[in-house]
Amino acid sequence: MKKKSLWLLLALTAALLGACQSTKETTVAESQTQEASHESTQESEAAKTVNSDEIIIGQTWVISNTDPTDSSVPWSLTSDGVSETVFMVDKDGKLYSRFIDSFEKVDDLTWKAVTKNEAKFSNGDLADAKAIADCMNLIQTKNQLSNATAGVVSFTATDDKTLEIKTERPLQRLDSLLTEWSNIVFKKLDDGSFVYTGPYVIKELKENIETSLTPNPEYPDADKRPNIKIMKFNDASALKLAFESGEIDMAFTITPEVAKMFESSGKIVKTIEAGYQYFGMFNLNSEIYKDYTVREAVNLGINREDYLKALSGGKIANGFFAHYYDFAGDVVLKTDVEKAKSLLDEAGWVLKDGVREKDGKKLTIKIVTYPSRPDLSVIMQVMTSQLKELGFEVSTEVVDGIDKAAKAGEFDLILYAQHTAPTADPSFALNQFFRTEGAKNFTGYSSEEMDKLLDELGSESDYAKRVELSKKAQELVAKDLPVLYLIDPQWHIAVSEKLANYQPYNGDYYIVNDQLMK
Repeated sequence: MKKKSLWLLLALTAALLGACQSTKETTVAESQTQEASHESTQESEAAKTVNSDEIIIGQTWVISNTDPTDSSVPWSLTSDGVSETVFMVDKDGKLYSRFIDSFEKVDDLTWKAVTKNEAKFSNGDLADAKAIADCMNLIQTKNQLSNATAGVVSFTATDDKTLEIKTERPLQRLDSLLTEWSNIVFKKLDDGSFVYTGPYVIKELKENIETSLTPNPEYPDADKRPNIKIMKFNDASALKLAFESGEIDMAFTITPEVAKMFESSGKIVKTIEAGYQYFGMFNLNSEIYKDYTVREAVNLGINREDYLKALSGGKIANGFFAHYYDFAGDVVLKTDVEKAKSLLDEAGWVLKDGVREKDGKKLTIKIVTYPSRPDLSVIMQVMTSQLKELGFEVSTEVVDGIDKAAKAGEFDLILYAQHTAPTADPSFALNQFFRTEGAKNFTGYSSEEMDKLLDELGSESDYAKRVELSKKAQELVAKDLPVLYLIDPQWHIAVSEKLANYQPYNGDYYIVNDQLMK
């Protein structure tokens, strides 16, 4: 009996052990199946991310708000594909409009324009003559930058397809005026928000951090456009790392060194003539830099070839416009370090322990620039060494709000970047930067000769004579030196395979454009 009980106990134990082992194996198998399923789901989600139609663009700036009358905000809105100026520049450099069918000059201060009445705002409302007049008048009243070329301009809709346009000063090209980046088409709704006409609408805005865009349903081919996200990166290094990791599909822009590295590793890099100019603006209200001799010494003492080497491309500026424009300058910039030192000697700036002094004061220069144009920081580093060689005590600062710092006069020399002919006409930039009390005349420059040249430019209709006047204005700047001509740059944009057919143009005015398709 005892023997039978023992065998029965052993058999029961074996059965229990087998059941436990079976249960354990089943649990492990189920766990492995669940893990495999989870991994498969993760891979599937990753595949969805990789194959997503969304395009992610990395930049060193992101729009701060959506007020179409706020300083440079309208430029950002158009660059992001949200708004459109009344006239735009196509990829071939020609002006076109989705809003104006035809226009004619009535007299020196009056124009008549006929609207197309085809384009719609993102809420479905028609962009007719009244809508255009309403937004243009608001811009002209609230954004001083819109008054540079022709003074304050007024728009009256005489019917739903006709605009009467009156300028404060004579104007020769209405289409160029209406291409200026301040003059965007928008409509203010009853709740205080704004709607626009570009190929995209803002889905979500995290100010100065990130913008999410979706196709504008009222813009042609909306169903063929991808969603877009624009992300801000604080500097060029962060932008480079994000592109390398696959976090973004476009890095706008990268440094020349990074461009070479990417190209050598098989990545796609688009190189364009920027249309921008890099230049320095002196503070003519500064005790030191109101002295022409000191400005001339700086102009002669810097070697712009060093900037080209550091940037691995571009050209030395020949004036205030990109070299490919007919109205580009004929200025020849020279370097003569010994003459620069001699000028400072003659002006009483005595070299002592590596720094010049006069009347107990050091020859100081505060150079200020901003991070969204990384090339400028490169130039600033090289320029610092050049000026120290001349005996300047140099301090540098990089600020986010460069125009604010400029208006406050918190600089001796600002390094600045500007597309000086976004409308394919010289009037806009020359009036902004060099007319007495111009909207971007941060230098404090005032010249009767310059104001007269700009008045003549506004009144002259003959193209050849306009080119001549533009060249004269650039020569005058080179002579008076409120501004230091520097570099006519190239830009480099890295793109993923998704954007292999993407072609940037007109600098960064249309980074997001209607050619971006799925």
